[in-house]
Amino acid sequence: MIVKMRKLSLFAMLSDREALLHELMLLGCVEVIPQSEKLVDPSLSELLSKVNAPERDYRNLYSKATAALGILNRYAPAKSGIFAPRREVGAEELFSDELICRTRDVVLRLEAHQSKITSLQAEASRLEALKLSLMPWKSNKLTLDFSGTENVRVMAGTTLPSISAEVLREELSKVAEEFEVFSVSSDREQNYIIVFFHKDVESEILPALRSLSFSRVVFSSLKGAAEENIEEIERQLASIKREISAETDKIKELSHHRGDIELCIDSLNQELSKIDTAQRLLGTESVFYLEGWVTAPEEKRVADLLLKYTCAFEFTDPAAEEYADVPIKLKNNKLTEPLTMVTEMYSLPAYEGIDPNPLIMPFFSIFFGIMYGDMGYGIVLLILGILAKTKLKPRGVLNYMTGLLIICGVTTILAGAAFGSFFGNAIPIVTEMLGLGEKDPLLALRLIDPMTDPLKLLVGSLIIGAIQIIVGMAIKAYMLIRDGKPLDALFDVGSWWLLFAGIAVGALKGVWWVAIAGVAALVLTQGRNKPTIPGKIIGGIASLYDITGYFGDILSYARLMALVLATSVIGSVINLLGSLTGNIILFAVIFIAGHGFSMAINIIGTYVHSARLQYLEYFGKFYIDGGKAFRPLKVDTKYVEVK
Repeated sequence: MIVKMRKLSLFAMLSDREALLHELMLLGCVEVIPQSEKLVDPSLSELLSKVNAPERDYRNLYSKATAALGILNRYAPAKSGIFAPRREVGAEELFSDELICRTRDVVLRLEAHQSKITSLQAEASRLEALKLSLMPWKSNKLTLDFSGTENVRVMAGTTLPSISAEVLREELSKVAEEFEVFSVSSDREQNYIIVFFHKDVESEILPALRSLSFSRVVFSSLKGAAEENIEEIERQLASIKREISAETDKIKELSHHRGDIELCIDSLNQELSKIDTAQRLLGTESVFYLEGWVTAPEEKRVADLLLKYTCAFEFTDPAAEEYADVPIKLKNNKLTEPLTMVTEMYSLPAYEGIDPNPLIMPFFSIFFGIMYGDMGYGIVLLILGILAKTKLKPRGVLNYMTGLLIICGVTTILAGAAFGSFFGNAIPIVTEMLGLGEKDPLLALRLIDPMTDPLKLLVGSLIIGAIQIIVGMAIKAYMLIRDGKPLDALFDVGSWWLLFAGIAVGALKGVWWVAIAGVAALVLTQGRNKPTIPGKIIGGIASLYDITGYFGDILSYARLMALVLATSVIGSVINLLGSLTGNIILFAVIFIAGHGFSMAINIIGTYVHSARLQYLEYFGKFYIDGGKAFRPLKVDTKYVEVK
């Protein structure tokens, strides 16, 4: 159901603000409404202003702590199992100032070590690039800073692969005689060449070299031969590697502080949440004003808390014009709560709407089970859901997901039994490969074989679809009656039911007067809101076209049959491929890989199509969407569980 909301209006002493917000956070049932729009009113802006909430460097430290945890996870990853539960701490430990103080030093040390590593890695990259540039010149015994003698010039450079030392020598000989060309090395991209020439022919040699795409290489600040420099670079790289290793070891030594850093991040997140909430308030020099939404069941707890402070407050019901702003909280039991995940992916209901979770739970789970349709797949889902639920103690969306796995695992097992499918036709294939003969104990449970009776499966799918659509229309009738519109329920739902019943009677017995009565009811009632009599008649006649929409909705449920067939065919093909090997071990390998892939792919399509049938065919009959989630000020941690 949609939990009833009450609006809280509160004036309290500014000196109590931090303590009051802290206790409201621990209660976790008040959503604070931003008040900045009230400053637009000149009469209020003269009296009130935004509350100043200093951050005490929390945001900067939060950023640094998050980065520090990332550093630890990079160099010293935590070892924990898939289903490892979160660490439990008390509220006092979470909100400890001493925790933040002692963690700050560790965070700064980790930041310094990472900064040193980053600097060393940058230097190593520079040296690697320099080494790479020197490698082609390794065989050159001349010192890199040697540019010639008093009369002889020496130039090192590169040319295109097509211009070798011989080509260069031949072309230079056309303009001068006092020169020599030596090839040092070459690769696919260029040739590495040294040119010696007399200073008197420099004016002829340089233009010729440029015309031959000769690119001069200058080894600035490097002394000695290339090979000597390469060796020195390798020594420096080895030293840098040792320094990086030492810094990495220092980071690993701090890994035992991981728990404190995680707790500090959660603690800072709570402080920032309180600060962000405080910045939504308005106040004067001595008091502040707060507006918020409170769930009606928690009203007494909030009132008892506020009575401890010097303040004035009241709770009121939201006015009809405020319904669009009222946050939505759904209250469900363990069976229907997981469907919140499906509802939230579409949209939460409006405050005047209806909670869809109990209404979609049977249909969604049954549709999922039918489309996934395999006992083996269902058993895997059930086991995964139970393990995750018991070991992880999940919250939020993950909690909904694990609950949905359990529910859909059960319906998949039941549907798989009805279809006689256990990882496709794995049982008879395995018994035959083991020389036990082709045996299938599931034949006794099978109600329908999707591979041989697709028409029966199609008819069953359409019948299920018709049932859901009729239920959706019944919910619409209930909502109209609830809102004091019984005649609208009779005209807008009863008329269609009369027509549907008439079509069924006519198809079975050939008597069509009931259907004619349904048509007449629609023609006479569906245009009732039009201002003129011709408009009413035309509107009523036009409404008959909507019957194509209903038939189209029902045909959409044929996807139930399509996905059952897809799952059955894929499973059978995987088992067939495995059996062709004639080896039970190879069969097991193909079986595990194939069915694992099939489960992963089909679960996405099954979820999407099950949800689509709810969103389009079902919700379209009664659902009022547009609600926004209730987001109270509360303790919301990522790494620890608060007791």
